[in-house]
Amino acid sequence: MLKRRILYFICLAVVFGINIFYVEYQIFILLVLMIAIPLVSWIMYAISDVSLGLSLQVNKNVVQVGNRIKIRIVKKNACNLAFVNGSITIKYMYCHTGDEFMINVPIKQGIRKSAGITDISADYCGNICVGVESIEICDYLGLFGKKKQFAGVTKVSVMPEETIDRYMEADRANAYYDEENEMYVKSASDEVSELREYRDGDSPRNIHWKRSSILAENDFIVKEYSTNINKTVFIVVDTDWRGEKSWRLSRMSRIYAEMMSQGLACAEAGLTGQYIVWDMAKADIVRVTFYDNASLKAAVKVVMDIRCGEGTVNKACQALYEDDRLEITTEPVIITEN
Repeated sequence: MLKRRILYFICLAVVFGINIFYVEYQIFILLVLMIAIPLVSWIMYAISDVSLGLSLQVNKNVVQVGNRIKIRIVKKNACNLAFVNGSITIKYMYCHTGDEFMINVPIKQGIRKSAGITDISADYCGNICVGVESIEICDYLGLFGKKKQFAGVTKVSVMPEETIDRYMEADRANAYYDEENEMYVKSASDEVSELREYRDGDSPRNIHWKRSSILAENDFIVKEYSTNINKTVFIVVDTDWRGEKSWRLSRMSRIYAEMMSQGLACAEAGLTGQYIVWDMAKADIVRVTFYDNASLKAAVKVVMDIRCGEGTVNKACQALYEDDRLEITTEPVIITEN
């Protein structure tokens, strides 16, 4: 653009000099045109700049992994950007890793509502924040231009495929480890029916450690649950931050897919499930409960919104066992990948 301006002023100076030494109307008309045409171009550019307003629309806010997210940039006024050239920079970011990507969309000229159309590939599972990062506009002659920033984003959830790899039995009364299906299930009622002394064969996880701490060294108090059993599956999701951009996004996508698969197995078996995720911002676990397909999808979206960190699975497990509000009777399921 700077070179265009320099060239324009050189040509204008030459034509102006010729008009001084050769007073001819043809040369004078050329001088007028060289001033009038850029002036008209600037006026059209200024009108578009002052009335500039864009909004971003996506065709669907929830898509399946592997599909494409269609994006449409809409003018708030149909006349906006009708007389300028330029491009729109769209930025989208995966919320759980913070990885950003950018694409440039040419401005669609003319008097119509659409300023640009594009799409992005939903290659990885997760919540994506999509927004207009900036827009660069210039007049047709390329003499005047500006880059403007924009605020505001649209969130799109890229959901894992709904496949069930592991099924759980729903008719077992006690906590169990299903070796065939590799699922741990917690079985406990909402309230402890009674406390009693420890007997040989009692599970160490039923020990009431606070009550036992005031007894002798080898004496323990055990919690006994009523026969009205409310089965809950605890699923700890590994959101550990590691690797390069594409590798960690691919890794987390597989973890989210397995998380969805385990959740569907719980829902199909009639069990209540609970995702356990370590939240770096809160320095505590986030517990998201689900009991059917609708609540499961909502829970998956919540989990995919939590930022990844370091050592999250160990921190989540430790906080889970230390949470006095939970009665942990078996090991939780851990969704991870080395």
